[in-house]
Amino acid sequence: MDRVVLPSNVVPLHYQMLIRPNPNNLDLSGFVRITVEVRDPTAEITLNAADLQFDHAVLCQSGNKTATVSFDTETQTATLHFDEVIQAGEYDIEIRYKGKIYESAQGLFISPYGTPEGRKHMLITQFEAVAARRFVPCWDEPAQKATFSISVDAPVGLTVVSNMPIDSVSELGDGFQHVQFQKTPKMSSYLLFVGIGELEKVETDAGPVKVSLFARKGSASKGSFALESAAHLLNFYNDYFGVSYPLPKLDLIAAPGSGGFSAMENWGAILYFENALLVDPNLTTEADRQRIFVTVAHELAHQWFGNLVTMEWWDNLWLNEGFASWMENKATDHFHPEWMMWLQSEAARQRAMRQDSKNTTHPIVQPVATGEQADQAFDDITYRKGQAVIRMLETYVGEEIFSTGVQAYMKRYAYRNAVTEDLWAEIEGAGSKKITGIADDFTKQPGVPLVTVDSVVPDGNHVTLALKQGRFCAGEGGCDPLVWHTPVSAASVGTKAPVSSGLISGPEPGSLTVEGGLPVKINVGQTSYYRSQYRKEAFPSLAEQFWTLTPADQLGLLYDMWALGEAGTIPVSDYLDLTRETSSGAETVIWQQIIETFVSIDTLYTDPARQAAFRAYGCKILIPVFGPIGWDAVPGQADNIAILREDLIRTLGRFGEQAILNEARRRFDAFVANPNDPRSLPAAIRRPTLRTVALWADRGVYDAIHDLAVSATDPLEKGLLFTSLASAKDPELPKRSLDIALGDEPEKTMTPLMIARVAIDNPDLAWQFAIGHLDQLNSRLDAMQRYSFVPSIAAQSTNPDRLDDLRRFVDEQIPADTRPQVERFYADLAYRLNVKEQRLPQIDQWIGTQEGADELIG
Repeated sequence: MDRVVLPSNVVPLHYQMLIRPNPNNLDLSGFVRITVEVRDPTAEITLNAADLQFDHAVLCQSGNKTATVSFDTETQTATLHFDEVIQAGEYDIEIRYKGKIYESAQGLFISPYGTPEGRKHMLITQFEAVAARRFVPCWDEPAQKATFSISVDAPVGLTVVSNMPIDSVSELGDGFQHVQFQKTPKMSSYLLFVGIGELEKVETDAGPVKVSLFARKGSASKGSFALESAAHLLNFYNDYFGVSYPLPKLDLIAAPGSGGFSAMENWGAILYFENALLVDPNLTTEADRQRIFVTVAHELAHQWFGNLVTMEWWDNLWLNEGFASWMENKATDHFHPEWMMWLQSEAARQRAMRQDSKNTTHPIVQPVATGEQADQAFDDITYRKGQAVIRMLETYVGEEIFSTGVQAYMKRYAYRNAVTEDLWAEIEGAGSKKITGIADDFTKQPGVPLVTVDSVVPDGNHVTLALKQGRFCAGEGGCDPLVWHTPVSAASVGTKAPVSSGLISGPEPGSLTVEGGLPVKINVGQTSYYRSQYRKEAFPSLAEQFWTLTPADQLGLLYDMWALGEAGTIPVSDYLDLTRETSSGAETVIWQQIIETFVSIDTLYTDPARQAAFRAYGCKILIPVFGPIGWDAVPGQADNIAILREDLIRTLGRFGEQAILNEARRRFDAFVANPNDPRSLPAAIRRPTLRTVALWADRGVYDAIHDLAVSATDPLEKGLLFTSLASAKDPELPKRSLDIALGDEPEKTMTPLMIARVAIDNPDLAWQFAIGHLDQLNSRLDAMQRYSFVPSIAAQSTNPDRLDDLRRFVDEQIPADTRPQVERFYADLAYRLNVKEQRLPQIDQWIGTQEGADELIG
């Protein structure tokens, strides 16, 4: 399908805007004067507008020309028709209009929240991908950059925030104030921002830039960690990108509620939902704190990758998101190497590889015909495969050359738009090896390479590897064969021999010589994007030397062996053997991988007896890991131990380990007796404890959590309690949770979070509820959730009947041009059902061979 864009004969230069919201009626009135360049004579001017009603539109020149206006709801455009041809030149267009305030995160939306003084709200904008047109008539395409002068009429006493500093404030005499902001630099429309509310701020400086954090009254102090992090990151990025942050201020805005995203990189005024920005000493875990740093790092990276230099169209979205995802890890690793963020983020990369290994995948640079389709392009392929490919290329050419190329790219394309090839040209121009061919293979075609070690030939102090490349495919129907030029690396295990590297292409055998002896590990450091396989008849098992591998290589081997075993390429027992051999003192990220896999296996069981045997094995493996860690932190304990503690409590609780259940209940009872004392249930263990207790809740415990949730006034606390409530697995309690989710007790943005939580253990119930309340549910989903949310619930089922239901839903409910991006959920469910049928019996059989199997099976 051809790209659908606005005519190029008229382009915007500058917008002068006045907005007056009316939250009581959920509407707004607006005025915009748009300076345009008419490049070719025309009698029509077409721009984007959605859910807007024009009062009048005129072309300003000697003798203003009033336009008649026609709207096209399908293309979300408005066309101004004039009685005579407008000659080439520069003109102003004035439009007075009315629009909507939404209750989900799109356009200008309202975010209500409770306080001890009663209900309040914030007004916030969210325009990515194509929702600026719901706020102001505009050229709502990334390549149509212009400058903006924004002013807002808002009630006196409220704080108004936008992309630039305030230029002036004047009272209007009717209880309103007129707030005028300075002119923005040249930028894309989706980066505009306006926020209005009872806000307070904390601030600091990063060189000449004022960095501020805005939050609802009483909460700004919780933003100190994010604010300090932002200031450090801003200076780091100034150095890395070689172009200083160009705006005079940078604001971080914390909004109550949630959406299909955590944050949005509006230039100079970054929007975050509160749980992605604020550190509450009573609620925030170590995992939350690290996630906040990473999210801040991601959004600040966008101030360069995305805002200063913007992709030319949405098919190159990865130039924004893949690079920001790569830089979030690079920056976090710079400031907090002890967090091992590259290894922690491997789980997200593996999600992308799982999606990418099915025949419903898509290339990183994917065809996007319309702006509306772009909302569905924000997926793991764009973010996490993009991140992985960039890291692979950086490793291939070297960090110094890569950063020099990035700096040249920033300087050449500042305030402009670019495509993927522009970046590769700058990196090659910086002196790198030729990478365009490699990059094109990984960005312009889909799929995951499979690099197989076919044989090894030891020769003195060297080993020669025979390698071949294919395509790793998981799921029915197979995948078309593809060829990549893949950077490969290998090293002798347990030695200090240097890493050998090379390129392998296609199915023809290749070779790589490695210093040292056997065994040898490929994809050293897990820096390349491919699956690794070792022929047993030609290669000694790495399992015996597993403990000598670096944490990155242990993690890579675990993920590859599980993926290959799950797909039936190798016996699934090869992965399970490694879990038995893993030391209880292994790095936290190794145990997190095992926990993640154990939980995914556990969700496949429908037979209670078989599930009990698997859970018993899981407890047998995980209890010795939990023992030295315990429930309470001790001074000097590593940050990542705190994260592993959370995971272990949650998983051992899920698996029914009685000692964990008893202690969780004891601590919960103490919390209910004294909920205002943070010591009764410390923040470090509050979430896993609440989730564990809620999972096994009876009516009494459920009611106690419900009462706490209803009475909570802090949005963060309220969200934690309501999502915990939805964890209950008792057959009757999830029904109550679903009814509550669509009721008035939680905020409307909590609805999808609660339904998604119910779906973890009751996917069929959640699916049936969603289908039965589809209109109500859709009204609470934002643009990024609208088409994917319901199919994602079905994809968690273990019921074969759901496959036909999902097929029918996708065919009947999903627009044809969006359907290819939703098909992945059908493929996920089909694969999940196959794994349940084919692999669970193998897992059961393996458990039956373990020492003490009779006791495990009962």
